[in-house]
Amino acid sequence: MKSKLILLILLGVAQMVKAQSPERKNRFPVGTFHHQNQNITGISVGLYSGLDDEGEEYRNVQTNGIRLEAVGLGLLVPLIPSSPISGDEQQYKATMASPPAERINGFNLSPAGTVCDCMVNGISAGFIGQINRSVNGIGLSVMMNFSERNNGIQLSMFNESSVMNGLQIGVSNGGRRARGLQIGLMNNSVDLKGIQLGLWNVNQKRKLPILNWNFKGKS
Repeated sequence: MKSKLILLILLGVAQMVKAQSPERKNRFPVGTFHHQNQNITGISVGLYSGLDDEGEEYRNVQTNGIRLEAVGLGLLVPLIPSSPISGDEQQYKATMASPPAERINGFNLSPAGTVCDCMVNGISAGFIGQINRSVNGIGLSVMMNFSERNNGIQLSMFNESSVMNGLQIGVSNGGRRARGLQIGLMNNSVDLKGIQLGLWNVNQKRKLPILNWNFKGKS
């Protein structure tokens, strides 16, 4: 009875959020992600992620196809003073609860890399660095790759996710809650359910070189 009541409440909240969300204008085959409330099928283009043309961060844009950033803010990612990833479960849930600025179903491509409150279903690639809300598929860059949640493959020199389900490959890998495989010189997780392969591996159970493991996560 209690579980049914909770389910009804969640469905009610979802309907309220849906009712309050403005409708997106359909654009085909080309549109820009700098404008609000766009549903772009084909190619969406822009200079870089960030504020839209009205100075708002929340854009309510969905791209079905290829999203192209002419420049991208990935060039600045190595200069950030601290990690942009949530430090605990409470902060993570609060971040994931709000609607993302953009949803991308397909390819998210940028020369320097994306810094975006984006949820990507597909491939997100940038040369220098990336910061995304969520990636379901493959996230890759040369230097740094941050994602609150990464389901699939995360590949760069320095990878970090609050929640990682799948595979991380890099010089340094960090997954606060990691489910899967970490391969790198240094691997770290405070809640691992899986295997770590690297020069130095740290999880909630032990610290070991070469090979470390834990098959019972905290949650």
